[in-house]
Amino acid sequence: MSAAFGKADGGADFTSALFLGQHHPSAGFRPWAEFTTGVPAALRELPDAERLARVIAGQQQAGSGLVARSALHGMMDVLQALPCPGDLLLVDGGAYPLSQWACRAAQSRGVRVVTFPHFRPPAVVPGTRTWLVTDGWCQGCGRPAPLAALQALAGKTGGQVIVDDSLGFGVLGRRSVEGSFGDGTGTLRWAGLKHDGVVWLASLAKAYGTPVTVITGEGGAISRLSRLGGNRLHSSPPSAADLGAGLSALRDSRMPRLRARLFRLTRWLRQALNDLGLAPLGLPFPIVGTRVDSLLLARRWRNGLAARGVQALVQLPRCQPGALLSAVVRADHSQADLDRLVRGLAQVTRDRRAA
Repeated sequence: MSAAFGKADGGADFTSALFLGQHHPSAGFRPWAEFTTGVPAALRELPDAERLARVIAGQQQAGSGLVARSALHGMMDVLQALPCPGDLLLVDGGAYPLSQWACRAAQSRGVRVVTFPHFRPPAVVPGTRTWLVTDGWCQGCGRPAPLAALQALAGKTGGQVIVDDSLGFGVLGRRSVEGSFGDGTGTLRWAGLKHDGVVWLASLAKAYGTPVTVITGEGGAISRLSRLGGNRLHSSPPSAADLGAGLSALRDSRMPRLRARLFRLTRWLRQALNDLGLAPLGLPFPIVGTRVDSLLLARRWRNGLAARGVQALVQLPRCQPGALLSAVVRADHSQADLDRLVRGLAQVTRDRRAA
């Protein structure tokens, strides 16, 4: 784990997406009487499954909620159970690969699948019922999806917007004051939008550190999904450990403070990059990236940081050409960790900045 990296050799790891620093050591778990059910989720789930889904649906003021083992399991079930043969499925060209795979699987059921340019949906859609699939937040360009426009398009046809908000959930949310990420309830509420016409799903594996996914939406859609989702019919539900860790994180009173600290560290690093002449990409988010002239140079900078005990990422965005050098900020990073990263960047980028 990233925390262990820092303790082992004094280094600083900026590659882990555990944004709120949740590691869930086994000693912190309550004992459970049943680890898993041994039957498909559609037949029986552990009681904490309903509790976790209810908590998150309530936070979002959504009609109902349901758990899935992962974002892929959840997206596959959504696209199997909700769009019908003859419906149109419009998928954002920059959407995460898991969503792209699930959309391709929907084609075998007679659903027409069309890709649209990243965050540029068509101004007009045909009269047939249309579903739009997008990520809530794009790490490649550091922007939120145009969710209001997508809601309006889908609503005209009786379809809905299907949002994978795995990056934004736990970080972004409804903002009561400026200069914050919000309350962690997701990108939809961060944008000030209601849940109407949206099927929302997110993995808790990033901000909350547990590999379980929750799907929320209006009651009829979630009921249909519960009965017809293929993974629910043929796969085991999330385990007691996954569910318990998720509930524990959501109920942890420290979360608002951790989220506020995460925002402060993110804002500090973005300013430090600007001071080095390395413009940070997009809007404030804990994945802080800067464009690099070439993939070769990005790798050279990453290797230079590694030689100085700092781990960073080279990213190749799906939504645009070129490479990024990125650092993933976590609430459990120290100011000394960020100072070490910036010193390393100043050293490995010196030749380019001097030019």
